Amino acid sequence: MNNTETRLPNPESAESTTSDGTAQTEWLSDNRRRKLEWALIIIMILGYVVVSFAQTDASFGVPSTFVPTIKDAIKFSDLPEIKDSVKRIDNIKYGITSTPLFPKYQIQTIQPAKMQNEPLPKLYHSLLKLGYGPIYNMPYGEFWITNTRNREMNYGAHLKHFSSTAQLEDVGYGGYSDNIVNVFGKKMYKKHSLKGDFNYERNVVHYYGYDTKLNQISDHNFTKQRYQLFEPKVQLMSHYTDSTHINHDIRLSYYNLQNLHREEENNIKLNASAEMFVNKEKLNVNFFTDFYNHKQSNDTLNDIIVGINPSFKAGGEKWKAEVGLTATIDNFKNKTRFYFYPVLNVNYNVYENMIVPYAGVNGGLIKNSFRSIINENPFADTTLSYTNTNNKYNVFAGLMGNLSSNTSYDAKVSYGQYDSLRFFVMDYSGANQVYNRFDLVYDNTSIVTVSGQLKYQLKEKWNLIGKGNYYIYKTKNITRAYHKPDYDLSLSGIYNLKSKIILRADMVLMGKQWALTQTTEADSTFLKPIQLKGYFDMNLEAEYRYSTMLSFFVRLNNIANQRYYRWERYPSQRFNCMIGLTFVPF
Repeated sequence: MNNTETRLPNPESAESTTSDGTAQTEWLSDNRRRKLEWALIIIMILGYVVVSFAQTDASFGVPSTFVPTIKDAIKFSDLPEIKDSVKRIDNIKYGITSTPLFPKYQIQTIQPAKMQNEPLPKLYHSLLKLGYGPIYNMPYGEFWITNTRNREMNYGAHLKHFSSTAQLEDVGYGGYSDNIVNVFGKKMYKKHSLKGDFNYERNVVHYYGYDTKLNQISDHNFTKQRYQLFEPKVQLMSHYTDSTHINHDIRLSYYNLQNLHREEENNIKLNASAEMFVNKEKLNVNFFTDFYNHKQSNDTLNDIIVGINPSFKAGGEKWKAEVGLTATIDNFKNKTRFYFYPVLNVNYNVYENMIVPYAGVNGGLIKNSFRSIINENPFADTTLSYTNTNNKYNVFAGLMGNLSSNTSYDAKVSYGQYDSLRFFVMDYSGANQVYNRFDLVYDNTSIVTVSGQLKYQLKEKWNLIGKGNYYIYKTKNITRAYHKPDYDLSLSGIYNLKSKIILRADMVLMGKQWALTQTTEADSTFLKPIQLKGYFDMNLEAEYRYSTMLSFFVRLNNIANQRYYRWERYPSQRFNCMIGLTFVPF
């Protein structure tokens, strides 16, 4: 143990206990600390006294609008929670979804506009048209009668008369008369329609193609010829909209044609067709049979033609095609012949129906009947030599389409081979020395045809149609293709001025043609081909509609006033006109 005694410094002896002042400084520091402690104690005592005094009943009031409020305390949970922002997905499947580079454009449909009910135009039961041509004494009359709107039945009749007592220069009496009576009816059923027709025609012509300087014929009956036709027809047609059904069309007809010289022709014709779909292709089957009975003054001929034509039709978005075969049996003049003809038609829409090329091949047996011959040439000799024409094949190719919404066109080139094609030549071998009737000659012929058609239609105001054909004939035995023009052009137009004035025009341009005529040179008579000039014919008609029930018309024919020849020795009428009216009787 240390014997050194610790002592507190004495202020009074501070200076005597230290010589260097260190002990004196420590003592001063302790003295200040004690003073500070006593000061704090005193302050605390005074504060307690003041607070005790403030809690007495003395109060002070201070007016104020302030209303103190205490907000709800937000308490925090004692246990913090951890919320995961990433949701857990169960059964995750991974895959690749392919998206086309150029997606298809989906067209948004537009709701169709609703048409308001408009009153139907009034229909009349009849129409009568009358006219007269003063130059060649040409009376004209035409009458139509029918029922009005009916969902189940349609019936009516049509009558026509047109005649002339023309006496042309340097030729015989050229009067003619055309009379037509047609009665028709149609009955509509749920899935079928039944139609019936009866036609009666009476046509009178005169063989006026002779020189009046060489032959004086005062009796008009000597050159008169009359053709009379009776023709009833019936048709049954189905109208199934379901492709699983077989649609059919059955036509049965008969006619009797006779003239003044005991020549007569009877024909019974049956045509039946059926069509159905096999997958996406359309199957057509056509069956036909014709029976002809030719009665002449010195002979009777029968001809039976039976044929069948199956074909398939198919198509896509831009193309259509038909492929088939026609088989025909012809029993004529105690000989039976079999014929087979191809059927092929294809077309392809290159661009929006503006450019549509097409091509094909076909053929068929052409019946040269009494009726077909006089319809082409009414001045033919009725004691005809009948032979049917065999069109072995006809190959064609063309281009058609629409140039605009109002204009369409069609251009075609074809090549056909014909056995026994008929030609008309003047008969110089008969007992009739007037030489004013045509006979028939037949020859194997090939024909190249270049044809075109252009059509323009602007609503109901303008309607124009132009057609043209150019022919190249190559015969085997005869020198020329007699009475076959090199070309023909036609233009027809209608202009409607506010349904008040209607203008119509027809123009025909016919090329040159050859005829076989009798020529005398150096006291020698022989047959020689001569060329008939071409011709131009133009007709105009103007109609003024006074009302819906009455109108007037003026018709001008052969405005160029040409004397042209369609058939050798038979000149045409020159300029003539007709005036008339049209009205509704009831």
